[in-house]
Amino acid sequence: METVQLSWNEPVPISCPLERISIKLKRLARALQSWSQKQIGNVKEKLALARHILHHLEMAQDIRDLSSEENWLRRKLKQHCLSLASLERTIARLRSRVRYLKDGDANTSFFHKQASFRRCKNFIYKLRDGERVVTSQEEKHQVLFDYFDGVLGTAVPRTATLDLSAFHRSGLDLSALDAPFTEEEIWATIRSLPADRAPGPDGYTGKFYKTCWPIIKTDFIAALITLQQGGAMKLELLNSAYLTLIPKKAEAWEAKDYRPISLVHSFAKLVTKLMANRLAPLLDSMVATTKALS
Repeated sequence: METVQLSWNEPVPISCPLERISIKLKRLARALQSWSQKQIGNVKEKLALARHILHHLEMAQDIRDLSSEENWLRRKLKQHCLSLASLERTIARLRSRVRYLKDGDANTSFFHKQASFRRCKNFIYKLRDGERVVTSQEEKHQVLFDYFDGVLGTAVPRTATLDLSAFHRSGLDLSALDAPFTEEEIWATIRSLPADRAPGPDGYTGKFYKTCWPIIKTDFIAALITLQQGGAMKLELLNSAYLTLIPKKAEAWEAKDYRPISLVHSFAKLVTKLMANRLAPLLDSMVATTKALS
């Protein structure tokens, strides 16, 4: 939290709240990466080293009494091993994407195997394109692009149109949707976000917002209200997304066997969630029910 606060509170000489958040998020990502390398480093190597030293101390204890300094080191190493082992399980759990178990409910081997399985399942080794099979990255990219470009299609002029007003009930008063976002409303939305779902291009998950909200809330509230009032000139800085393909079945050999999903920027995800939460209670009155013909 100290690293987050120090990085976030550094001044940014930018007047646009959206651009200011973009700069702060990128700067914070670099600060957290640096902190992780200095404070944690390679968890597996540190855990192996701590266990190696602890093993030698315990062997020495079998043949002689340990000094006070050695006993102190032995206790510290045991605590350190427990902390690192817990962290290793957490990392493995996030990689495995197994959500029905908690951090300490299974051994690390299970999580690593699940993560390896997911990595193999999601990697596209080859694609069948008609009579040929492509394996190079460039050819796979082209096959996928051509397929989904054809699925999207091209807009064509319509030969007929409909008078939509004849199919809808009278207009509704939706002025409440334009009310400025409140801090309580934003915080309630953040609390409902999943903690550890796959992050978008910025790398931040719901857990970051929940944990660091007291530090970041002033800038985020300003950005959300600015966007709500129409100040979307710099929204592209916070509205990027990763497109990834998910196999529809076990043996996915053709482009049609995959479906694309978007991993959006955390800020854009928060905005859409806020808007959806406001709109949801009004849907029953906005969408007319269809009566079955007798």
